[in-house]
Amino acid sequence: MKVRSVAAIPLRVPPGETYWGARTWGEETGAEIGLYPPAARRRYAYSRTVDTVLVRVETDDGVVGWGECKAPVAPSVAAAAVTELLAPLVVGTGLDAIAVTWERMYAAMRVRGHDSGFWLEAIAGVDIALWDAWGRTLGQPVHALLGGAYRDAVPVYASGVPAAGSRDGAPGLRRVEAEARRLRDAGWTAIKVAVGVDPEGDAASVAVVSDVLGPGGRVFADAAGAYDVRQALRLGERLEGMVGFFEMPVPPENVDDYAFLASRLSIPLALDSLATRHRALAFLRAGALHVLQPDVCRAGGISETMRIAALADAFGAQATPHVSIGSAVHFAASLQCAMALPNLDIMEHWVGSNPLGRQLAADLDEPHAGLRRPGGGPGLGITVDENTIRALAGRS
Repeated sequence: MKVRSVAAIPLRVPPGETYWGARTWGEETGAEIGLYPPAARRRYAYSRTVDTVLVRVETDDGVVGWGECKAPVAPSVAAAAVTELLAPLVVGTGLDAIAVTWERMYAAMRVRGHDSGFWLEAIAGVDIALWDAWGRTLGQPVHALLGGAYRDAVPVYASGVPAAGSRDGAPGLRRVEAEARRLRDAGWTAIKVAVGVDPEGDAASVAVVSDVLGPGGRVFADAAGAYDVRQALRLGERLEGMVGFFEMPVPPENVDDYAFLASRLSIPLALDSLATRHRALAFLRAGALHVLQPDVCRAGGISETMRIAALADAFGAQATPHVSIGSAVHFAASLQCAMALPNLDIMEHWVGSNPLGRQLAADLDEPHAGLRRPGGGPGLGITVDENTIRALAGRS
């Protein structure tokens, strides 16, 4: 049960449609976000393709496990970190020592200050693959190895609908309404709106989605850190009574701003850019977050995601995997974690056309009536099609 090989496979696949985050916060949206803060502080890098890095781990007895590094841009960077730095550390380790292996990987770049970004994403891919291989070796799903399932299925919300700016007027709100109606008619009763355009347009867009879903629906809002604290407070006050949480209202560097907003708003604050329990702890000690959203492919894998969730639980906060653009491996790993979280309410699901979804794993569960279920097999519960991956890698 020792690791024989670790391989990183970067993928760049043409999307079926433009990712909703890029439509809202990308460099080419064309939408001005008011006069302050300037666009240079509110525009993020998105790829024109669906990018990721898959990690393949094989043991000396022939068991294969799959993981994924979140790499929506520059997948070659995360792949190089896996190949050149992590693989030499992991080859020869035992599957029954995943926690020890994680600490060895994390410590490798501590003196260089790498506790987030590409480094944690690279670790995440390897860690997920190790858990998958360990589960397959034991013939158990990962959620069983994590302590068991708290639920038979995971509630999910649709992510997402881009808000319209106030300058877009009635046509912009009609576009928001049409997108919300499409999701509602497809069976979704919970939707996240990508805000951060301008406070007035954001509030109006959320109100439209809320009206479309009706009294039994749930709405969430994600500003992607686009506002300063005063704008976020103004918008948060408008969103009270309409949203289940307000995600990343201000840049995640500003812990004090989150604490201030948490003291002034009645709606829960959420954040997805927490790469380690150490970063999460600063927010929890400040009383600054109510919903922690570790991304299993960004936050050091299954091992660290579960630590962040347990820490949140100790502070009375919820935890839920962040699930945006990614492959079937990302979705499957997130579901395994979600099944084992006692403090989970609802989980995200990217509703876009995903060229790396069931094309990579035909047995990946699709949402039905707002619920998702993990696959019935061991490990991550899905069967990864290696021929498809090789074909996609050849075109990347």
